[in-house]
Amino acid sequence: MIIVSVTGPSMKEALAQVAGSARYTDMFEFRLDMIERPNIAHLLSSTKKPTIATCRPDWEDGGFSGRERERIEMLEIASVFGAHYIDIELNANARIVHEFIRRQNVTKVIISRHLPYGKPLNVSKLYSKLHASGADIVKLAFLATDTSEIRHAFDFLALAKLHRRKAIAVAMGEYGEPSRVLYKKFGGWATYAASEDGKGAAQGQVCASQLKELYRANSHRNSTKVFGVIGNPLAQSKGIYIHNSLFARARKNSVYCRFAVANLRKFMKHIAPLLNGFSVTIPFKEKVLPYLDYVDSTTKAIGAVNTVIRRDGKLVGSNKDASAALDAVERAVNVRGRKMLVVGAGGTARAIAYEAKKRGAHVLITNRTQRKAKKLAKKFGLGHVKLADVGRSTFDILVNATSVGMVPRVDESPVPVEILDDKIVFDVVYDPPMTKLLRDAKSRGARIIQGTEMYLNQAAMQFETYSHTKPKIEVMRRILAHHMEGMSRKHQAPSF
Repeated sequence: MIIVSVTGPSMKEALAQVAGSARYTDMFEFRLDMIERPNIAHLLSSTKKPTIATCRPDWEDGGFSGRERERIEMLEIASVFGAHYIDIELNANARIVHEFIRRQNVTKVIISRHLPYGKPLNVSKLYSKLHASGADIVKLAFLATDTSEIRHAFDFLALAKLHRRKAIAVAMGEYGEPSRVLYKKFGGWATYAASEDGKGAAQGQVCASQLKELYRANSHRNSTKVFGVIGNPLAQSKGIYIHNSLFARARKNSVYCRFAVANLRKFMKHIAPLLNGFSVTIPFKEKVLPYLDYVDSTTKAIGAVNTVIRRDGKLVGSNKDASAALDAVERAVNVRGRKMLVVGAGGTARAIAYEAKKRGAHVLITNRTQRKAKKLAKKFGLGHVKLADVGRSTFDILVNATSVGMVPRVDESPVPVEILDDKIVFDVVYDPPMTKLLRDAKSRGARIIQGTEMYLNQAAMQFETYSHTKPKIEVMRRILAHHMEGMSRKHQAPSF
């Protein structure tokens, strides 16, 4: 089930959230602690879908700070007016909890435990206490400080499965997002979603429409294959839109999630074994290498990975950035015999420099940290120049292989505008599609190549690796354009 949390804060907004989310949800949770002067009867009668009444106290990170008796009375009123479920805390008064459970023939009970940031988590002990309550549903929610911690949610669901108990387990925050998407694969009874206005009840809640239509979360099975992207930050990543749309078109029982990683070692130990493959982005393209079982010769030479697939239980790494980038450039101009200035010395720069030399370009490396530029140049037998001296260098093609210009640093460019006259300028940054570097280059008569071209190339190669199905670039281009247009409309929409 997908449960939409209705949070208001006004009654008008709460009713609008019900109306706007009805087509995407299986059930509504009314957060009485977050809605100002809630008309409980009106709220419960506003939908024909099953309902949950919740009034979370401030001592469990909720919004209700009044007397406990008043809080319990609100839940009792909700029960009288037909709420299908009451969500009450494990740490509430034991007599009151028992009374609600005793009346299960009237309203079913969700017994829950919400752990704030930094609270130690003993999954087995907590599950045992919740299980012993006799409630209809057991629920655990905690704030994750790293994606590796979503394993606690999956462990909780596994315990519930052993006892054939209906259970909900949610890791809150950005790091916990995959736990909300993958709930059904790991045996969860339901997951919580934000309403369509984006006003979630907890950190990291995904809009119900995205859960249902993009991730197809309520159709997952134990056999669903899980892919994703690892990196940090990941808010700008468009992979979830491309890959999930392609999986749906190809009718694949697969899903693609965002795994924002703080600790790579813990991710590789606890979460990677659950995945069928994953894309790798900043800052892990080089750092992930020691954790892989095999990489091909090209990837080994480059020293950076952007694609990992599980084959026969082994993790196999490859680099799609190199050919994706040069294919994008060579749609505009053949690089053989031309002078190319690559800005950057990270994993993407290494891939581009390697492939450009392989295709016959004369490559020059520059970077903000000169030591790194020298190291990369030495590795591949290339020239290098200080970033401050690039204006005195001769080159035909400039490639920005850094994150400068990416959201949110949209007003920055890695090089001075004066050096761009009549050049061919390629920026690997694809969000925004038109970076400051490209705008500057266009104003100086340069021929520009957007990062979306490289992105689509490498995404197509990754999808083929994951699904054994070759996608059409033009279909991917339409998917990406549709998403970018939707984001643009969202940012232009008035707030109310």
